[in-house]
Amino acid sequence: MTSAYLTAVRACPRAPPTDSSTPSEITAEPQAGPSTLTPMSSPLPDSTTKPTKVKTRKVKIPKPQPPKTEPKPKPKPVPVGPFDRPAEEEQKNVHEVYEAIAGHFSQTRHKPWPFIQKFLHSLPPNSIGLDSGAGNGKYLPSSRDARLEMIALDRSSGLLEIARNENGGECVRADLGFNGWRRGVFDFAISIAAIHHLSTPERRRHAVKSLIRPLKLSSQPSYSKFMIYVWAYEQGTLSKRKMGTLTNSSPGSTPIPSTSHPGLTTESAPKNTETEAKDPVEEVEEKIQDLLVPWVYSKPPPAPGPKSPSSGEPKDDDLKASQTEEKAEAKVYHRYYHLFVQGELREMVIQSAEEDGFIVLSDGTGQDELDKQLKDIEAGKDQNKKKWLRVRGVGWEADNWWIEGEIGLVG
Repeated sequence: MTSAYLTAVRACPRAPPTDSSTPSEITAEPQAGPSTLTPMSSPLPDSTTKPTKVKTRKVKIPKPQPPKTEPKPKPKPVPVGPFDRPAEEEQKNVHEVYEAIAGHFSQTRHKPWPFIQKFLHSLPPNSIGLDSGAGNGKYLPSSRDARLEMIALDRSSGLLEIARNENGGECVRADLGFNGWRRGVFDFAISIAAIHHLSTPERRRHAVKSLIRPLKLSSQPSYSKFMIYVWAYEQGTLSKRKMGTLTNSSPGSTPIPSTSHPGLTTESAPKNTETEAKDPVEEVEEKIQDLLVPWVYSKPPPAPGPKSPSSGEPKDDDLKASQTEEKAEAKVYHRYYHLFVQGELREMVIQSAEEDGFIVLSDGTGQDELDKQLKDIEAGKDQNKKKWLRVRGVGWEADNWWIEGEIGLVG
């Protein structure tokens, strides 16, 4: 053995004896008890050192989303042919529909059209008038503002109830062809967006006659006046109706006659230069003027009421089921419309007047021109016809054709 090895051996302390027979002779270092054992990887805590805070971040787990469903296409107007039984078809496609949607329909018909308001304010105060096809009577307040008295006539009992309760005034339930009025009882009459629901030319002309027959016939101003509004076949590019003409005509290029309501100035809408720069799109050869126009009606949810103590809070499945049932209750109704083309409304009024024995004078609003025509009639040989009608204005406004006329008596 080398000296180095011996030196190392002598320097090493000997291990304690392993003989367990004399435990009292064994001197061991104090051992930590079980309650003080600390893992080797974790040092004993120091009274001067604060415990380290571990930062945690909340992670939001996204809720599973139901698969997106494609929105259902909106129902489109349906072209229809001539009805074999017009009265029955109108009962089904007009009267029954308005009874079913009266409340829902009235919610969208509160704001009166300014054009009609101006006509009413042009009439002499204290005049008595008729609104034929009045719906929910939204022009009754306008007539009172103009210091007029007006009776609302409509076929729908549901709409008339709303007219009476919300807009006030006298209401009569009858259709557009009602002939029960006494002759000469009204000073004016209006029919706004109603005659286009009649499905034959004869029924539409009959409605015009029923509108002007109860008007007062006077040989001196002021003369009785009337106004009619109907849906137009010619639609502007901003129209929401999506029916009628298929041209790319803008509101400015839609034909608007120069004559207008005497209390208004009819100005052409600004022209769409971008549209006019393109090649015009030709109209389809066949003009579809008779349509069944859809109305999507969703039943409103039931009013909230007191909860039953035994029922408790509804489960998610119950809520989903009720929502599904409400969506399933949405129903599409179809209303019949006849879309009027340019010139058709004026022709209808003139033909109706001639059939009812009126002399039709030249269009205009001037009193001097009217007096001259009346003198010519008095000097003429035909003395059988004493009542006359003239068109004061006709035009297109917001996808509608309108006409204003007046009637009187010769001599």
